[in-house]
Amino acid sequence: MAQDFKIMAEAILQAIGGAENVENLTHCMTRLRFILKDESKADDEKVKNINGVMGLVKQGGQYQIIVGNNVAAAYAAILKMGVAGGAVTNESGKPKEKLTLKKIGTNILDAIIGTMSPLIPAIIGGSMIKLLAMLLEMTGLLSIEGSTYNILNTIGDASFFFLPLLVAVSASKKFGSNTYLAMAIAGLMVHPVFMEWMAKAAEGATVTFAMIPMTSVKYTYTIIPAIVMTWLLKYIENYVDKITPVVTKNFLKPMLILLVAAPIAILLVGPAGVWLGTAISNGVFFIHDKLGWLAVAIVGALWPLLVMTGMHRVFTPTIVQTIADTGVEGMVMPSEIGANLSLGGVSLAVAFKTKNRELRQTALAAASSAIIAGITEPALYGVTVRLKRPMIASVITGFVAGAVAGMAGLASHSMAAPGLFTSVQFIDRDNPMTIAWVAIVMILSIVLSFVLTLVIGFEDLPVEEENLEEIPRNQVAQTVSIKSPVSGKVKKLSEVADEVFSKEVLGKGFAVVPNDGKIVSPITGTVTAVFPTKHAIGITSEKGLEVLVHIGIDTVTLEGKGFTSNIKMGDKISQGTPMVEADLALIEAAGLATDTIVVVTNSAEYANFTLLDKDEVSEGEVILDVEK
Repeated sequence: MAQDFKIMAEAILQAIGGAENVENLTHCMTRLRFILKDESKADDEKVKNINGVMGLVKQGGQYQIIVGNNVAAAYAAILKMGVAGGAVTNESGKPKEKLTLKKIGTNILDAIIGTMSPLIPAIIGGSMIKLLAMLLEMTGLLSIEGSTYNILNTIGDASFFFLPLLVAVSASKKFGSNTYLAMAIAGLMVHPVFMEWMAKAAEGATVTFAMIPMTSVKYTYTIIPAIVMTWLLKYIENYVDKITPVVTKNFLKPMLILLVAAPIAILLVGPAGVWLGTAISNGVFFIHDKLGWLAVAIVGALWPLLVMTGMHRVFTPTIVQTIADTGVEGMVMPSEIGANLSLGGVSLAVAFKTKNRELRQTALAAASSAIIAGITEPALYGVTVRLKRPMIASVITGFVAGAVAGMAGLASHSMAAPGLFTSVQFIDRDNPMTIAWVAIVMILSIVLSFVLTLVIGFEDLPVEEENLEEIPRNQVAQTVSIKSPVSGKVKKLSEVADEVFSKEVLGKGFAVVPNDGKIVSPITGTVTAVFPTKHAIGITSEKGLEVLVHIGIDTVTLEGKGFTSNIKMGDKISQGTPMVEADLALIEAAGLATDTIVVVTNSAEYANFTLLDKDEVSEGEVILDVEK
């Protein structure tokens, strides 16, 4: 039955508090983006249950309702009901927002999370190498006095020691500041000569800059000073750009920016940022000291819920800072052992009990991912959220396992997601019993969550009967190969920093971090959708495969800047036909990710999706096989 968009529009408006509660409405390729006058009037659950609504995301002051390919029709239907449409923008081209304490807090968290998330691989890699050096020393293979041990330890420590530089690079992309000027200022903070003067100040010597006394601060291993300074740098750049004559911009502008920014960094922002970072870490230590094992248990119980809302990323700076300061983190990371493995145990129980073949396959894959690698999103979204009641088993297990981990005093040397392969991060060289305690917590998490899931039970998904006799033999197994639209680094959808794609709301697929901005068609077919901002294209093959190519994350906010389209609606195109030229530098300068995502929007019509095991892919190379 065809979707009645008038009924859908009426239901959406009723669920969000009526047309009078809408300040503005825009849309992208898949989402209706509302700015609501009072978000508390919106009934989230009612919105999610509307026929045609695929999901809901609240982000950046926008109430985003996901409706997929029908977004334009839904948007038009809502406009007919008197809602104000079109972009209400400020100078940056992004929607205006009233400045409230809630929005300030949201923006601060978004800045910290957006800056730290890209750094996690370097931080995990470094901490695991330091852990490897420790394990080799514990087994007697390396001497703590030897050069190999010390060089290996230094390799692992480099990402922490030069953390301000890594933060400056990531934050410059987030805020749109000049990356190299941001690095220059962060580099000053860890320059050997500057650090030498800071050491003298710590010993009581008077150190001044332009006759202003300086506070002794150690910036290595710190996060907040570089984030704040890189954010301020954008405003300093804009101000200096306005006051410098055109003929002098090449040399005078960067000089003035550094002369203004560097003193602010070392006299004001740096000391304040270190103080704030220390206060946050001390706050975590205080909670842990006062509550002890109970703090670990509480975080363990709440962890799956935090992951669902994305709030778990808030802990990243604290974990990094704590490991940098003390070498270990003993509250958040130990709580994750029970939380992660409980989702694996829950999934195993579901696979054991369900009669639904598709759910059993999903649950087994999710269990393997959670238990072996500590990757819990497949179990969380594919099993517990889907079935609801198993979430209770996970929460209870997370509390119990967290309590045991807290009582055992487990602490992590890394921030790798706890799982079977990464459990070595909890081994303490001075306490060999930690090996036994880690094993106990892991086994307890799996067994308890498994049993609780069977006891609590769940409403099984109905088994759909298949009448294979009615299916023509030549259609039983029909494979279509989708090729990469661009050369670059391959990502699984679960790794994409946008819940609509990472949770496969729109369908299954893959992403590529592009090496260049030339985007070609991944399949042969007809162009069925070209979004006005040119960042997203829909293509349908002759056999009905519907593919969405989405260039960048949240690039709709650029309003078409940086995109040149070579196609239009109705065009017949072949695989490899150039579709869009994207200015990747401009996208990154706006603080946006360039991930190019390919999604099969009618995934429900296909039985199997095989993403080929490749880290890098070339344009036109087969990357995904889809089977009927």
